[in-house]
Amino acid sequence: MELAPLSEKYGAFYAPAFQVLVSGRDLTHQLAIDVTQVEVDLSLGAAGRFSFVVGGAYDLEGRAFVSGLNRQVLEVLTFGATVEIKLGYGDRSNLPVLFSGVITEISISFPEGGTPELTVAGYDHAFTMTLGKQSRSWKNWTDTAVVLQLAAEHGLDPDIEPTLEQHAQIEQNQESDFEFMKKLADRNHCEFYVTEKKALRFARPRDGDDGVVTLRWGQGLLSFRPEANLAAQVSKVEVYGWDSAKKQPIVGRAGAGEESGLDPRRIGAGARLRQAVGRDAVLQLRQPVFTEAEAKRRAEAVLSEHAKRFVTGEAECMGLPTLRPDCNVDIAGLGAPFSKTYYVQQTVHKIDANGYRTRLKVKETSL
Repeated sequence: MELAPLSEKYGAFYAPAFQVLVSGRDLTHQLAIDVTQVEVDLSLGAAGRFSFVVGGAYDLEGRAFVSGLNRQVLEVLTFGATVEIKLGYGDRSNLPVLFSGVITEISISFPEGGTPELTVAGYDHAFTMTLGKQSRSWKNWTDTAVVLQLAAEHGLDPDIEPTLEQHAQIEQNQESDFEFMKKLADRNHCEFYVTEKKALRFARPRDGDDGVVTLRWGQGLLSFRPEANLAAQVSKVEVYGWDSAKKQPIVGRAGAGEESGLDPRRIGAGARLRQAVGRDAVLQLRQPVFTEAEAKRRAEAVLSEHAKRFVTGEAECMGLPTLRPDCNVDIAGLGAPFSKTYYVQQTVHKIDANGYRTRLKVKETSL
């Protein structure tokens, strides 16, 4: 999608605006607490994080942070309080929700000169999944069934792509629920994260979708630093297991051309490596797999994960709440070969006195 339709949606990108709600109350307009900076960091493989800065609220005489309504700010910004952050442009009443989570961190800066500032930070609703470590097992369950149970335990709505393989035993071994979920996601070639709507998404990456927006250098795209690197690549993956009932090996293979999200018009990482060294670079793994189909999926997942390290990049653009991890973005105006579609791994949205900008990290399998 070009920027023009989004320009209409976001008021011609004029007048950056934000809204921070704590326990359902607007800090600025309902509680008269001045927020000077907001940042939201969303990344695949990690809990989403937010921070905002409260400025000009320190009462030097009373030695406390006080709102414009003469209320103690730290009585409002308490640990565990829910936070909802909206970013965009124009009318504050119609801003899209970018983030929801809870407060987990409060820090104060008392400078040598100037006014003390209060910084509040926290995580999205994946936070509870990162706490503690557990050991438990499930017999004759699918990974989907386990994920559904974990979603229910943490009060999250499921947005889950079914997995069909039933495992004789699934083990969580001294891992947090977040670490365990990441392990299940990796072996099924899935991404998992918690959305701003408190939904736990566990599904194949959206790396084959159309780009959500086209960013052209000099027209929305402020900077871009791509890098192509063959050093960590392989052109073939073989996963080996053992069928104890049939007393025979289980083998799953994946090779160049089977990378997830591969652009058929481009040359993928594995094929590039094969061209460069004149032979296949094979990665062999032994893993607890029970069928050839499962071994094949794991081989494809490992191949795709390696391939997505082939082309990486960091970009900065005008603030766009549309940009989230697990989407594609079209980057143009750079010339061959770097004008192409990229998969978004991380976005950092920041709004302050200098305006609203989005930084993003991308990765790709082909060039």
